[in-house]
Amino acid sequence: MAKTITLIRHAETNANRVGRWQGNADSDISLHGEEQLVALAGRQNGALRGRLVSSDLPRTLRTASVLGEPTLDPAWREFRVGTWEGLTTVEIMERYPGQMEAFRRGEDIAPGGGEQMSAFGDRVVSALDSLISSLGDDEHATVVTHGGVIWAVMSHVLGLTGRALKMIPSHNTASTVIRVGDDGAKQVSVFNDATHLLAVPTQFGPAGRTVSLYRHGQTEANLVGRWQGHTDSPLTPLGREQVTAASATAPPIHSLFTSPLGRTLETASIMGSVLGVDPQPDEGLIEMSFGRWENMTSSEAASADPELFDLIFEQGRDLPRGRDGESFDAAGTRVYAAIESIARAADDGHIGAVSHGAAIRAYITNVIGLSFATRDRFPIPRNSSMSQIRYTDGGPVLAAYNVAPHLDA
Repeated sequence: MAKTITLIRHAETNANRVGRWQGNADSDISLHGEEQLVALAGRQNGALRGRLVSSDLPRTLRTASVLGEPTLDPAWREFRVGTWEGLTTVEIMERYPGQMEAFRRGEDIAPGGGEQMSAFGDRVVSALDSLISSLGDDEHATVVTHGGVIWAVMSHVLGLTGRALKMIPSHNTASTVIRVGDDGAKQVSVFNDATHLLAVPTQFGPAGRTVSLYRHGQTEANLVGRWQGHTDSPLTPLGREQVTAASATAPPIHSLFTSPLGRTLETASIMGSVLGVDPQPDEGLIEMSFGRWENMTSSEAASADPELFDLIFEQGRDLPRGRDGESFDAAGTRVYAAIESIARAADDGHIGAVSHGAAIRAYITNVIGLSFATRDRFPIPRNSSMSQIRYTDGGPVLAAYNVAPHLDA
């Protein structure tokens, strides 16, 4: 039975509002942040599961107070930033040339003479593992903490500690969910779910064009576990309901692109009618091809070609599926090229795209820098879930993954 940790970043502070680094120093929740807390409390609707833990700094305590009575744990504090406290990023770059660049590269520095990043990472991982060990099977805990802590957890779970992490910082009051399997393996189930903030708009992290990538709704083949690939299957009634619900929490979308397969066309048609935009087919968004394994279940594929199945799923070799289909890496490279082309050519504004489970995961792992062997650090995104990529001056970065509040209710 899985254990689940939900990490929630504190509400916006006055220092966040003007881009000043806080560390262990504190700043009052801003008026905008108080609006975020109202939205967060409404999102939880008094249904917080399991135990509630919080960093003991005032900004996290205020945020946790709208959710319940937390247990305080200083191990979940933000990292200390020494002489960076109270400065903006521009001021840090002016006063301490090279430090910010080293920090962004993931080097093991002590920002402003504060906390060494390796020591901070060890502290956070220790807190995470201790909390996981204290949970029973299928038990859940919510931790109200800080942006740097969530960043450290993501680095650890994705196996990217010490490397530049290609993702935006977590939004204030957004949720990130870590699931731990029976074997102890950790997985980023959801990253940066801030859909409750639609009425409290905010832009956090590097500027750039955002692409919201949706998986199609549930299909008849999904119900019985068939690998669809390029073979099609219609949406179920529940699948259509999922897409309608997802559209209600979608950001304003100015352009909508879709894989040309029937299940994605139907999904995009439903979304387009709700959002007032006409879907445009794009072959690059199509699902990974499973070749001779098309429309098979995993057990049928294993029986049809046990040698190939073992090479791929037991030995971890990324070979073309069914011998004449696509590899995971090839699908990720194809979707990467398609979305980059869409992002460059589309009109100004937020872009939506409808694609498939394997294609989306292959693309996201490509952006982040994971391999086929480490793909399971992200799950296959859920039907009708949203993942987001932001195209910045430094290239694409992950902004959200597998977000589907309508499926969490």
